[in-house]
Amino acid sequence: MKGSRILFGSLFLLNICYGQLTFPDTPNPHGNDRCSACHFEQGEPKKNNFNPAACDACHSRDAVNNKIHQLNNVDLQAKGISVPKEFRITNRGQFDCTTCHAVVCKTDRANQTFLRGGPYKSELDFCFTCHQVDAFQQLNPHKQIRVDGTQDKSTCQHCHLQTPDVTSESPENSYMQLDMTPTCNKCHALHRHENQHLGKSVDTDIKHIHETMAASEERLKIEFPLSSNHEIQCNTCHYTHQRGVLNKEAVIFAGPQENLWRLRLSKEQLCLACHDL
Repeated sequence: MKGSRILFGSLFLLNICYGQLTFPDTPNPHGNDRCSACHFEQGEPKKNNFNPAACDACHSRDAVNNKIHQLNNVDLQAKGISVPKEFRITNRGQFDCTTCHAVVCKTDRANQTFLRGGPYKSELDFCFTCHQVDAFQQLNPHKQIRVDGTQDKSTCQHCHLQTPDVTSESPENSYMQLDMTPTCNKCHALHRHENQHLGKSVDTDIKHIHETMAASEERLKIEFPLSSNHEIQCNTCHYTHQRGVLNKEAVIFAGPQENLWRLRLSKEQLCLACHDL
Protein backbone atom coordinates (compact mmCIF):
# COMPACT_ATOMS: atom_id res chain seq x y z
CA MET A 1 0.00 0.00 0.00
CA LYS A 2 2.82 2.40 0.89
CA GLY A 3 4.44 1.90 -2.51
CA SER A 4 1.18 2.59 -4.32
CA ARG A 5 0.61 5.77 -2.35
CA ILE A 6 4.09 6.96 -3.23
CA LEU A 7 3.39 6.19 -6.88
CA PHE A 8 0.10 8.07 -6.92
CA GLY A 9 1.61 10.96 -4.98
CA SER A 10 4.41 11.18 -7.51
CA LEU A 11 1.92 11.36 -10.37
CA PHE A 12 -0.08 14.04 -8.58
CA LEU A 13 2.98 16.19 -7.95
CA LEU A 14 4.09 15.79 -11.54
CA ASN A 15 0.71 17.00 -12.69
CA ILE A 16 1.28 20.21 -10.73
CA CYS A 17 4.88 20.73 -11.80
CA TYR A 18 4.66 19.57 -15.41
CA GLY A 19 1.80 20.56 -17.65
CA GLN A 20 -1.47 21.81 -16.23
CA LEU A 21 -4.59 19.70 -16.42
CA THR A 22 -6.80 22.78 -16.51
CA PHE A 23 -5.92 25.73 -18.70
CA PRO A 24 -5.40 28.98 -16.77
CA ASP A 25 -7.99 31.77 -16.90
CA THR A 26 -10.66 29.38 -18.14
CA PRO A 27 -14.14 29.94 -16.62
CA ASN A 28 -15.48 26.93 -14.73
CA PRO A 29 -18.76 25.80 -16.33
CA HIS A 30 -19.57 23.31 -13.58
CA GLY A 31 -22.28 24.41 -11.17
CA ASN A 32 -23.57 27.38 -13.17
CA ASP A 33 -25.91 28.09 -16.08
CA ARG A 34 -23.27 27.99 -18.85
CA CYS A 35 -24.85 24.86 -20.31
CA SER A 36 -23.61 25.55 -23.86
CA ALA A 37 -20.03 25.09 -22.64
CA CYS A 38 -20.62 21.33 -22.48
CA HIS A 39 -23.83 20.71 -24.43
CA PHE A 40 -24.87 21.38 -27.99
CA GLU A 41 -27.48 24.13 -27.97
CA GLN A 42 -30.29 22.06 -29.49
CA GLY A 43 -32.91 21.37 -26.84
CA GLU A 44 -32.60 20.97 -23.09
CA PRO A 45 -29.11 19.98 -21.88
CA LYS A 46 -29.07 16.19 -21.49
CA LYS A 47 -26.72 13.27 -22.02
CA ASN A 48 -27.81 12.86 -25.64
CA ASN A 49 -26.65 16.37 -26.61
CA PHE A 50 -23.45 16.43 -24.57
CA ASN A 51 -20.50 17.60 -26.65
CA PRO A 52 -17.74 14.97 -26.24
CA ALA A 53 -15.12 17.57 -27.20
CA ALA A 54 -16.20 19.96 -24.45
CA CYS A 55 -13.64 18.74 -21.92
CA ASP A 56 -10.76 19.59 -24.26
CA ALA A 57 -11.75 23.27 -24.20
CA CYS A 58 -10.75 23.55 -20.53
CA HIS A 59 -8.63 20.51 -19.75
CA SER A 60 -5.44 19.23 -21.38
CA ARG A 61 -5.91 15.71 -22.69
CA ASP A 62 -2.15 15.46 -23.29
CA ALA A 63 -1.45 16.28 -19.63
CA VAL A 64 -3.85 13.55 -18.50
CA ASN A 65 -2.34 11.01 -20.88
CA ASN A 66 1.20 11.95 -19.87
CA LYS A 67 0.83 12.38 -16.12
CA ILE A 68 -2.25 10.69 -14.70
CA HIS A 69 -3.44 7.73 -16.77
CA GLN A 70 -2.77 6.32 -20.20
CA LEU A 71 -5.68 7.10 -22.53
CA ASN A 72 -4.49 5.46 -25.75
CA ASN A 73 -3.53 1.83 -26.36
CA VAL A 74 -4.99 0.68 -23.05
CA ASP A 75 -4.73 -3.08 -22.65
CA LEU A 76 -8.15 -3.95 -21.23
CA GLN A 77 -7.22 -7.64 -21.10
CA ALA A 78 -4.14 -7.13 -18.95
CA LYS A 79 -3.81 -9.24 -15.82
CA GLY A 80 -5.16 -7.57 -12.69
CA ILE A 81 -7.45 -5.14 -14.54
CA SER A 82 -11.24 -5.29 -14.67
CA VAL A 83 -13.03 -2.19 -15.95
CA PRO A 84 -16.66 -1.84 -14.72
CA LYS A 85 -19.33 -1.64 -17.41
CA GLU A 86 -20.34 1.88 -16.40
CA PHE A 87 -16.83 3.12 -17.20
CA ARG A 88 -17.28 4.22 -20.78
CA ILE A 89 -14.80 3.06 -23.41
CA THR A 90 -14.75 4.73 -26.83
CA ASN A 91 -15.65 2.73 -29.92
CA ARG A 92 -11.90 2.65 -30.69
CA GLY A 93 -11.19 0.92 -27.39
CA GLN A 94 -9.62 3.99 -25.78
CA PHE A 95 -10.23 5.92 -22.60
CA ASP A 96 -11.51 9.47 -22.57
CA CYS A 97 -12.58 11.93 -19.88
CA THR A 98 -15.96 10.31 -19.27
CA THR A 99 -14.38 6.90 -18.70
CA CYS A 100 -13.39 7.90 -15.17
CA HIS A 101 -15.44 11.05 -14.65
CA ALA A 102 -19.24 11.27 -14.45
CA VAL A 103 -19.60 14.93 -15.31
CA VAL A 104 -22.67 16.50 -13.74
CA CYS A 105 -23.84 20.08 -13.71
CA LYS A 106 -24.06 20.39 -9.95
CA THR A 107 -20.78 20.22 -8.07
CA ASP A 108 -20.29 18.02 -5.02
CA ARG A 109 -17.76 19.25 -2.47
CA ALA A 110 -17.07 15.64 -1.46
CA ASN A 111 -16.34 14.62 -5.08
CA GLN A 112 -15.00 17.73 -6.76
CA THR A 113 -13.30 15.84 -9.59
CA PHE A 114 -16.48 13.95 -10.52
CA LEU A 115 -14.93 10.50 -10.12
CA ARG A 116 -17.36 7.74 -11.05
CA GLY A 117 -18.86 6.10 -7.98
CA GLY A 118 -17.41 8.82 -5.73
CA PRO A 119 -16.77 10.21 -3.28
CA TYR A 120 -13.82 8.03 -2.28
CA LYS A 121 -11.79 8.15 0.90
CA SER A 122 -8.67 8.63 -1.23
CA GLU A 123 -7.94 8.89 -4.95
CA LEU A 124 -6.03 5.62 -4.68
CA ASP A 125 -9.24 3.85 -3.66
CA PHE A 126 -10.66 4.97 -6.99
CA CYS A 127 -7.74 3.31 -8.81
CA PHE A 128 -8.70 0.02 -7.19
CA THR A 129 -12.07 0.21 -8.94
CA CYS A 130 -10.31 -1.22 -12.00
CA HIS A 131 -6.95 -2.39 -10.67
CA GLN A 132 -6.56 -5.34 -8.33
CA VAL A 133 -4.64 -4.20 -5.27
CA ASP A 134 -1.91 -6.85 -5.45
CA ALA A 135 -1.35 -6.47 -9.18
CA PHE A 136 -1.37 -2.67 -8.91
CA GLN A 137 1.33 -2.71 -6.25
CA GLN A 138 3.48 -5.19 -8.11
CA LEU A 139 3.29 -3.56 -11.55
CA ASN A 140 6.84 -2.97 -12.77
CA PRO A 141 7.42 -2.68 -16.53
CA HIS A 142 11.17 -3.11 -15.97
CA LYS A 143 10.71 -6.74 -14.89
CA GLN A 144 10.68 -8.34 -18.33
CA ILE A 145 12.13 -11.77 -17.56
CA ARG A 146 10.04 -14.45 -15.84
CA VAL A 147 11.39 -16.73 -13.13
CA ASP A 148 11.84 -19.49 -15.71
CA GLY A 149 14.04 -17.22 -17.85
CA THR A 150 11.53 -16.54 -20.65
CA GLN A 151 10.62 -13.03 -21.72
CA ASP A 152 7.35 -11.55 -20.43
CA LYS A 153 6.24 -9.57 -23.49
CA SER A 154 3.12 -8.28 -21.73
CA THR A 155 5.23 -5.55 -20.12
CA CYS A 156 6.42 -4.07 -23.44
CA GLN A 157 3.30 -2.09 -24.25
CA HIS A 158 3.44 -0.15 -21.02
CA CYS A 159 5.99 1.97 -22.90
CA HIS A 160 6.02 0.83 -26.55
CA LEU A 161 3.27 1.04 -29.17
CA GLN A 162 3.75 -2.64 -29.88
CA THR A 163 5.89 -5.49 -28.63
CA PRO A 164 9.29 -4.84 -30.27
CA ASP A 165 11.14 -7.50 -32.22
CA VAL A 166 14.43 -7.77 -30.31
CA THR A 167 16.20 -8.97 -33.47
CA SER A 168 15.29 -5.85 -35.47
CA GLU A 169 17.19 -2.56 -35.34
CA SER A 170 14.58 -0.64 -37.34
CA PRO A 171 13.54 2.61 -35.56
CA GLU A 172 9.86 1.84 -36.18
CA ASN A 173 10.32 -1.41 -34.28
CA SER A 174 10.64 0.32 -30.93
CA TYR A 175 8.34 3.33 -31.28
CA MET A 176 7.08 4.48 -27.90
CA GLN A 177 3.62 5.67 -26.92
CA LEU A 178 5.09 8.87 -25.48
CA ASP A 179 8.49 10.55 -25.46
CA MET A 180 11.02 9.13 -23.02
CA THR A 181 10.64 11.70 -20.23
CA PRO A 182 6.83 11.60 -19.88
CA THR A 183 6.99 7.81 -20.13
CA CYS A 184 9.32 7.59 -17.14
CA ASN A 185 7.58 10.32 -15.19
CA LYS A 186 4.32 8.41 -15.23
CA CYS A 187 5.74 6.26 -12.45
CA HIS A 188 8.80 8.09 -11.17
CA ALA A 189 8.95 11.36 -9.29
CA LEU A 190 11.40 13.98 -10.48
CA HIS A 191 14.72 13.98 -8.66
CA ARG A 192 16.94 16.87 -7.71
CA HIS A 193 19.70 15.91 -10.12
CA GLU A 194 17.32 16.13 -13.06
CA ASN A 195 17.19 19.92 -12.76
CA GLN A 196 20.80 20.07 -13.94
CA HIS A 197 20.65 17.24 -16.47
CA LEU A 198 17.23 16.42 -17.88
CA GLY A 199 16.51 18.27 -21.12
CA LYS A 200 19.96 19.82 -21.37
CA SER A 201 21.34 19.83 -24.91
CA VAL A 202 24.90 18.61 -25.37
CA ASP A 203 24.99 20.75 -28.51
CA THR A 204 24.15 24.09 -26.92
CA ASP A 205 23.71 23.97 -23.12
CA ILE A 206 26.68 21.80 -22.15
CA LYS A 207 28.85 21.56 -25.25
CA HIS A 208 32.04 20.93 -23.26
CA ILE A 209 30.59 17.61 -22.07
CA HIS A 210 29.93 16.21 -25.56
CA GLU A 211 33.54 15.27 -26.26
CA THR A 212 34.01 13.61 -22.87
CA MET A 213 30.80 11.63 -23.33
CA ALA A 214 31.81 10.48 -26.82
CA ALA A 215 35.25 9.41 -25.58
CA SER A 216 33.68 7.43 -22.73
CA GLU A 217 31.34 5.64 -25.13
CA GLU A 218 34.30 4.57 -27.24
CA ARG A 219 36.45 3.57 -24.27
CA LEU A 220 33.74 1.67 -22.38
CA LYS A 221 31.93 0.29 -25.46
CA ILE A 222 28.66 1.61 -24.10
CA GLU A 223 26.02 4.02 -25.36
CA PHE A 224 24.51 7.02 -23.58
CA PRO A 225 21.34 7.64 -25.64
CA LEU A 226 20.16 11.20 -26.23
CA SER A 227 16.88 12.55 -27.57
CA SER A 228 16.43 13.39 -31.24
CA ASN A 229 17.47 16.95 -30.30
CA HIS A 230 20.62 15.65 -28.56
CA GLU A 231 19.18 16.35 -25.12
CA ILE A 232 19.82 14.33 -21.97
CA GLN A 233 16.86 12.10 -21.10
CA CYS A 234 16.16 9.48 -18.45
CA ASN A 235 17.66 6.55 -20.34
CA THR A 236 20.87 8.47 -20.98
CA CYS A 237 22.01 7.33 -17.54
CA HIS A 238 19.47 4.63 -16.67
CA TYR A 239 19.08 1.29 -18.44
CA THR A 240 15.36 0.60 -18.79
CA HIS A 241 15.46 -3.06 -19.85
CA GLN A 242 16.26 -6.12 -17.82
CA ARG A 243 19.47 -7.95 -18.68
CA GLY A 244 18.90 -10.63 -21.30
CA VAL A 245 16.00 -8.91 -23.09
CA LEU A 246 18.02 -7.28 -25.86
CA ASN A 247 20.65 -8.93 -28.00
CA LYS A 248 22.98 -5.96 -27.56
CA GLU A 249 23.29 -4.95 -23.92
CA ALA A 250 23.91 -1.28 -23.18
CA VAL A 251 24.86 -1.54 -19.52
CA ILE A 252 28.02 -2.76 -17.84
CA PHE A 253 27.23 -2.13 -14.19
CA ALA A 254 25.46 -4.79 -12.18
CA GLY A 255 26.31 -3.41 -8.78
CA PRO A 256 25.61 -5.01 -5.41
CA GLN A 257 22.55 -7.22 -5.65
CA GLU A 258 20.24 -5.72 -8.28
CA ASN A 259 21.41 -2.16 -9.09
CA LEU A 260 18.04 -0.78 -8.00
CA TRP A 261 18.45 2.49 -9.90
CA ARG A 262 19.32 0.64 -13.13
CA LEU A 263 22.35 2.83 -13.76
CA ARG A 264 24.43 2.13 -16.85
CA LEU A 265 27.57 2.53 -14.72
CA SER A 266 28.31 2.83 -11.03
CA LYS A 267 27.52 6.29 -9.67
CA GLU A 268 31.17 7.34 -9.58
CA GLN A 269 31.91 6.03 -13.07
CA LEU A 270 28.71 7.52 -14.46
CA CYS A 271 29.60 11.05 -13.37
CA LEU A 272 33.14 10.72 -14.75
CA ALA A 273 31.82 9.44 -18.07
CA CYS A 274 30.66 12.99 -18.85
CA HIS A 275 32.37 15.28 -16.34
CA ASP A 276 36.12 15.77 -16.60
CA LEU A 277 36.98 16.51 -12.98
